[in-house]
Amino acid sequence: LEDLEWFYERYIANARILSFDIETSGEQITCLGFADGPSRALVIPFVDPRTDNKRGQLGSYWPTAEAEILAWRFVRRVLGTTIPKVAQNGLYDINFLWTRYGITVNAYEDDSMLLHHALQPESQKGLGFLGSVYTGESSWKLLNRKTPTSKRDK
Repeated sequence: LEDLEWFYERYIANARILSFDIETSGEQITCLGFADGPSRALVIPFVDPRTDNKRGQLGSYWPTAEAEILAWRFVRRVLGTTIPKVAQNGLYDINFLWTRYGITVNAYEDDSMLLHHALQPESQKGLGFLGSVYTGESSWKLLNRKTPTSKRDK
C-alpha cells in the first residue's frame, strides 16, 4: 500500500495522460494496471493464483480485507481523477468496473482498439496484434506459448 502511494505521488499525480487496463477471471478483476508513459507501469494484484476458496474463486492477494479495501480505494481515486485516460478495449474495462465494482472512470478520452478499427476496419484489433504493428515487436502473448510439434518432429 505504501508503494501505491509512492507511485501516485511520484508519477500519477502530475501525469499528462494515464493508461489503464484490467485483467479478469470470471467475475473477478485479477489485477489492474496504470501507466503514465511507455516505459513505466504499476500493476495492482487482487488475486493470488496459488489460492482458491471452496467456491472455486481465487483468493485475495492482500493479507487482510482492510488492506484490499484500501487498494480498491486507491484504484477508485486514480480512475476518478481528471487526468485524461486511455485504454485498449476500454469500453469492456469501464463496463466491468462499473457493473461489478461500482467504480467510474473519469476523463476517458481514447481507445487504441477503436482508433485502430476506425483506420483499418478490416484488420485485427487485439492488443497483441496492435502492439506488433505499432511497436515492431512480436506479440508478447506468444512468448509464453510452447511451439506445437508436428508429427515430423517426433
